[in-house]
Amino acid sequence: MKKLLNSFIAVLALTLAACGTSEPQNTATGGTFKGTGKGRNADVVVEVTYTDGKIENVEIVEHSESAGISDEAISTIPAAIVESQSLAVDTVSGATFTSVAILDAVEDALTQAGADVESFKNKEVVSNTETVALEDATYDVVVLGAGGAGLSAAVEARNAGASVVVVEKMPYAGGNTILSYAELACANNWLQKEQGIEDSPENMAQEMWEGGGKVADKKMVDIVANNALEAAEWLKDEIGVEYQDYLVWEGGHSVPRAVEPVAKGPGMINPLVDYAKEHGVEIMLNTKAEEFVVNDEGRVVGVKVSNNGQTATFTATNGVVLATGGFGANVEMRDRYNTRWQTLDASVLTTNSPAIVGDGIVMAENIGANLINMEHIQLYPFNNPLTGVFYGIEAPSWSGEGLIYVNKDGNRFVNEVAMRDVRAEGILAQGGTAYAIYNQAVADRLNLEEEFAEEYARCLEGGVFYKADTLEEIADHFGINAENLVATMDKYNEGIKNNNDEFGRTTSMVTMEEGPWFILEGVVSVHHTMGGVEINENAEVLNTAGSVIEGLFAAGEVTGSIHGNNRVGTCAIADITVFGRIAGKNVAANK
Repeated sequence: MKKLLNSFIAVLALTLAACGTSEPQNTATGGTFKGTGKGRNADVVVEVTYTDGKIENVEIVEHSESAGISDEAISTIPAAIVESQSLAVDTVSGATFTSVAILDAVEDALTQAGADVESFKNKEVVSNTETVALEDATYDVVVLGAGGAGLSAAVEARNAGASVVVVEKMPYAGGNTILSYAELACANNWLQKEQGIEDSPENMAQEMWEGGGKVADKKMVDIVANNALEAAEWLKDEIGVEYQDYLVWEGGHSVPRAVEPVAKGPGMINPLVDYAKEHGVEIMLNTKAEEFVVNDEGRVVGVKVSNNGQTATFTATNGVVLATGGFGANVEMRDRYNTRWQTLDASVLTTNSPAIVGDGIVMAENIGANLINMEHIQLYPFNNPLTGVFYGIEAPSWSGEGLIYVNKDGNRFVNEVAMRDVRAEGILAQGGTAYAIYNQAVADRLNLEEEFAEEYARCLEGGVFYKADTLEEIADHFGINAENLVATMDKYNEGIKNNNDEFGRTTSMVTMEEGPWFILEGVVSVHHTMGGVEINENAEVLNTAGSVIEGLFAAGEVTGSIHGNNRVGTCAIADITVFGRIAGKNVAANK
């Protein structure tokens, strides 16, 4: 998915030290002490009430962690600390960064209180995850995965009259969708009409297909393009997603055609979750699908699931929808299938949720599903080297504003708004590191410094962002050839003015002539896996002989039929919503 909002994936390998924020108070009689830990977006601040050797209360008073992903950690860890009188509390899967920040902040507060911190740490690890009592159950429809595809399927199946359960292994709903900006490409949308932009589903389909190397099944691409607008209007009018009043123009599109939720990924996921629950869809978190149940005729009739050591079988009288995502966070799997890139080993970070490990693909393969396009793995071209996740503050590259990439020599080397694979290849040819540059005028037009103030501060502290009055200053900060950089910017501006960019840019034609200047350091990361189970136009999964596996449907990044060898940006949300809805309607009607 495009532009992932969260860098929490990277913290699985990091240990962050907390720092104190207040002086110790009356440690003899106890009191309330404020502690700080470094969260993903900013400091997490807690107030700990400590009396006579006991932790009486833990309250999070300040944080900027991402909604949805961090909710479980924020709501459960403080209570678990108080109940267990221990800092040996399990972190929340998928929210490790936030979990560690809370524990560090409480330790900081206890240190200020003069407590024996080690006595609170040297205890048996306590699980803070509520255990769901698993029992065998029967539903009309079982959906695997609570991301955008799975939730869309669940809602449509429920609205068609089916009883529906969504099984999600993580402690929160959202998958990769909640980490994205949830931009949805759709031709002839309401904003295009307001702005007089001519477009058509045929144009969108052709650009998706060509952008994917003409590898995808064209009729499947046509289905996405022809139904994308209806999907966007369904999200807006039926589900309640609120959209921005501007269009997004990603590389590979001839016109701006993507709409974006005001609240980005959470702005799509949260309304879907609320709608689903209000209409009777059961969502089971912290519950993992283990294997399909298949009857003697080869029909999928259920799923075996697990939760904290418990197991159960969910029977699906109509069928199962597989919507568990791709395999971008599975180093072994992506390295095994990769044929294009020099390496996709652990040295290459990912923008994905840690949940995206291809387990659903393997489950389907185990019952004979055909896998296609598995070798096609997309790298997102420009990401934070500390986390592997995209920058919000690199926004000019997709907003129709200015931005250039340069190498250490201060030279441009690629069209900065070209397809993602082209940009990624360009950056890899520079040794894997590049620098993005734009100026104050661009930042002001996009309101970047207000919208992304915390990210700027975090990246400045991390040494991957710098701002200065002159090009020479930003060049010196990163050891870039300053003379070449000045000449490069002059040449860029001349090409834009003359509508003759040396790298063939025809969009984002904005000059940048005066400082202050912004510069970011960036690397490539694994972003999207185009391969997966093969499906047909009804979202039915096909086996290796090309026949339908009865009772099994699929939608989203778990499938391999839509994007070919390279996904065009903003088309994933269209895909997951369109085929999620198709899967939901068809599984509900399946008998």
